[in-house]
Amino acid sequence: MKCKRCGVALPNEGFLCSHCGMMMSKEQIEEQKKYMQQNFDNHKVELVSEKYGGKKQIFQKREESDKKYIWIFYLFSIITFLLLLILGIVYFF
Repeated sequence: MKCKRCGVALPNEGFLCSHCGMMMSKEQIEEQKKYMQQNFDNHKVELVSEKYGGKKQIFQKREESDKKYIWIFYLFSIITFLLLLILGIVYFF
């Protein structure tokens, strides 16, 4: 079944479109109830978006790469400071 408003495939459970939130029509609800009763034996077909779309994203810490960038920043700061110091000495003398 497809949503009458947006045309996206409707979820296998529930009575609302997962894309636009529109409620199914009476005919679609009746068909959905029949489908849910037929597939009540724990054998259900899921949409790809239902199966993989609801998972939380896991963010990993990047401590090792962050340490590398911190050292590069420190090195750049020291070199910049030394260059400014040398330029200041050359300019005033």
